[in-house]
Amino acid sequence: MLIALTGTPGTGKTTIAKILEKNYEVIYLKDFKDAILYHDEDRDADVVDIEYLKEKIKKMRGDIILEAHYSHELPVDIAIVLRCHPEELRKRLEKRGYGERKIRENLEAEAMGLITAESINYHGKDKVFEVDTTKKEVEKAAREVEHIIKTRDRKYLPRINYMEEILKWY
Repeated sequence: MLIALTGTPGTGKTTIAKILEKNYEVIYLKDFKDAILYHDEDRDADVVDIEYLKEKIKKMRGDIILEAHYSHELPVDIAIVLRCHPEELRKRLEKRGYGERKIRENLEAEAMGLITAESINYHGKDKVFEVDTTKKEVEKAAREVEHIIKTRDRKYLPRINYMEEILKWY
């Protein structure tokens, strides 16, 4: 089974994936340097070749977690979207040294639930799950992800809504 561990930058994908390495093979898509088409200077982000990555993962077998904020764009069996309240997410992104423009772009994406919406569009609502990492210990969030992989517990179907945050910004 291929599992997308996805979410806006700063929601905890890499940290949680490292914990899940104990029980799963984890592929960090950022390690496929040959998939990078170019670096978008305006957005300070790499643009990757999704078609190339689709070819790469087509050959993979077993329970494999694909970690990246774009892993939900690949043909996976389930997508687990990590979510974080925008106020907390801002703190995390500032700590990383992100510029204000990049922070704003990511906060807006998170508040709108962009990655969840894209995941549902690609895979259907029954194959998309959310875990809120805002105030959660990393180990607990990792256990929830593992629980979803094992059970597809419907209580984790998309339900998180931060849209009200956008109204505070404008």
